[in-house]
Amino acid sequence: MGSNTAGILLIAFGLLALTLLVGFIAFAVTRRIGGVYKDDAPFGVIQASAFALVGLLLGFSFSLAVARYDQRRSVTVREANAIGTTALRAQFLDPSLAGPMLNALRSYVQARIDFAAATAPGARDEPSRRSAMLQTQMWAMAVRAARHDPYSVEDMLFVQTLNNTIDLSSEQAAALNGTIPGSVLAIVIAVMLLAAALLGANYGRSGRLGVAAYSVFAAMLALTVATIIDLDRPQSGFIRVPLDSLVQTQQLVESLKPVPLLTR
Repeated sequence: MGSNTAGILLIAFGLLALTLLVGFIAFAVTRRIGGVYKDDAPFGVIQASAFALVGLLLGFSFSLAVARYDQRRSVTVREANAIGTTALRAQFLDPSLAGPMLNALRSYVQARIDFAAATAPGARDEPSRRSAMLQTQMWAMAVRAARHDPYSVEDMLFVQTLNNTIDLSSEQAAALNGTIPGSVLAIVIAVMLLAAALLGANYGRSGRLGVAAYSVFAAMLALTVATIIDLDRPQSGFIRVPLDSLVQTQQLVESLKPVPLLTR
């Protein structure tokens, strides 16, 4: 089990333990200082409102995390397709440029795989530098091809595709770096713990703690929040963006060879 997967498990168990602790403390304190109450209607209204707020926040956060996950998966597929199209059109370049371009694309697709597979923002710095360097080299070769034959439709199509490939690298970076703000997650966890405290206090007011029911409640909350965090942190836990499309594109690029043109 990787350290990143273990980290998600640690978060889940930590949230579970914290939720249980808050509820048990609220139960003990309320029972000690408040006694047993028969009329709990006003308190029930407050508790129901708190649970409704928790449900709203969890639902909003989960929806946002899933949307970001789908965005990352979509942009990964589009980037892979763009690189594949660039590699195929590179075969129409002049043979003196087609070979170096394909070699650069082979290095580039590996850099993009390394970038997308990085488990933390800092780990993306080195693949990002490699990507930028290769983009500069490929663009310089594309400019040479366009200047060599300004009327070549194939060269213009290649330049357009390469430009799209470069643009998608920025979109990929934005998708991977865009996560739910930590302050939002902190608010979600704080409201969840307050709701747990209210439930524990309600048990204290009744004089009896339903350990099994409360434990199930705490486990559901902890699992939901941990899943949101897992979805929102790409490549760092159980739920990871598949890189199959980039790997398949890498295999395609590796198989391509420059094709000499009979006419230009």
